[in-house]
Amino acid sequence: MTKKSISLESRVSQIEEIVASDIDDEKVMMSIEKGQYYSLDPVGSRVWELIGKPIKVSELIDALLLKYDVDRKTCARDTLAFLEEIYEDGILKVEG
Repeated sequence: MTKKSISLESRVSQIEEIVASDIDDEKVMMSIEKGQYYSLDPVGSRVWELIGKPIKVSELIDALLLKYDVDRKTCARDTLAFLEEIYEDGILKVEG
């Protein structure tokens, strides 16, 4: 698989092969294909919910800014880093 670069204009979404469950404010997930478990903190869980359907990264950041007290630059940097990480783990679809 060729690695795509994720930008603010990219559209991202969850892969379908993930089984997820909420435990308190966290999301616990399992990749059926890879047999790996993932645990997301409340912010990561919110990102996972928002990417349930394809969404442009800039729109994802806008949604996070409405919920969390963070400046746009920090939110964009941290969101892109998180998306890159889950993309490398193979649990994120990237278009564009």
